[in-house]
Amino acid sequence: MTKVAKTPKFGLLFLSLALCAVGLVGICSVFLNGQEASYNVSREVPLGLLLMGYAFFVGISVGVATIATADHLFGFHAFSKISRHLQLLAIAALLAAFWLIFWELGSPFKLQVLRFVRYYFNFAVESPIWWMSTFYLIETPLLIIELILMLKNSEKASFYAGIVAFIMGIIAFSTLSMVFAVNAARPIWNTPSFTISFIFGALICGVSVIFAFIYLTKKSLNERILRNLNIFMFLLLLAVLFINFWNAVISSYGAGSYLTKNFEVFTNGNLSFNFYFFEILVGILLPMILLILSKFQNLKISFLAGILAIIGVFFARFDGIVGGQLVRVESEFLGKIEFGSYCPSVAEITIFISGIGVMLFIYALGKTFLNLESEK
Repeated sequence: MTKVAKTPKFGLLFLSLALCAVGLVGICSVFLNGQEASYNVSREVPLGLLLMGYAFFVGISVGVATIATADHLFGFHAFSKISRHLQLLAIAALLAAFWLIFWELGSPFKLQVLRFVRYYFNFAVESPIWWMSTFYLIETPLLIIELILMLKNSEKASFYAGIVAFIMGIIAFSTLSMVFAVNAARPIWNTPSFTISFIFGALICGVSVIFAFIYLTKKSLNERILRNLNIFMFLLLLAVLFINFWNAVISSYGAGSYLTKNFEVFTNGNLSFNFYFFEILVGILLPMILLILSKFQNLKISFLAGILAIIGVFFARFDGIVGGQLVRVESEFLGKIEFGSYCPSVAEITIFISGIGVMLFIYALGKTFLNLESEK
């Protein structure tokens, strides 16, 4: 068993409020100046940090919920003592994602949320976004119901709610990636590996958040379970490295093609530092090396490897979503392929930071007012 020092009782609450306060910079800018002046998105690059942040936090939610629920559904019960904590973390991450997409959709002055509701009830079933919205409208209350059943010790009912939430979470998140992948005008998005990398990234985040939670609290973890989780994370990282390798190889065979030029944004373009340093070195190679050196048995090193892996997943989502837009669509039909550019604005960065604060604040409130300590 591995234990760590006890953390301050209200430290997490104060930290979350401070992070939420940072977001006031961007929120005030949106209220006073509007989105167009506050965000660095454009007609060429319409999806920026906030949309990417939505996908990132949803991935954390799906990853944590999937691993925790799968553990319960398949009878392992490795996380039975912290299952309520993990369920609350999954809900908090999902609500943080909704917080970011709210500010991405538009200024509250324009009542974009009401517009979304009006368009939703047109039942545009041919639209991937409509299906994604539907699945999340189902999954969100399911996660909350499952937590309530856990708190009431309704084991059988929570088991069945967990089955549906488990299936719905995977479907919803894969549908989110499909929103990008069905766009044939963006060659990097329009590949099966793009969707698969979303799922792998979510699972990596799930394992990493579990490591962080166990390490930063005084919880304990069975050494066999720790080793198995480390091996699972290592295999996920290896799979992502494998996908990146073959993406580079395949794109290199289409010299001058639209796909090849788009992939050059990562290998020899504006996002090359992000790709080589943050995605490959920090996010994949260093965690793999740390896990091997620890022989998959050291919780402190697992925690460090998890933090590095989350950084890697963050930049993978950023590079994938933003990088897919940097080659202008019109360029496919021109003699010279043209590249766009994007750098997040202060408003976008501060609102994204507030998303972290929202996630931690919701968890801190739940930890204060709910009985999250399982009896079993």
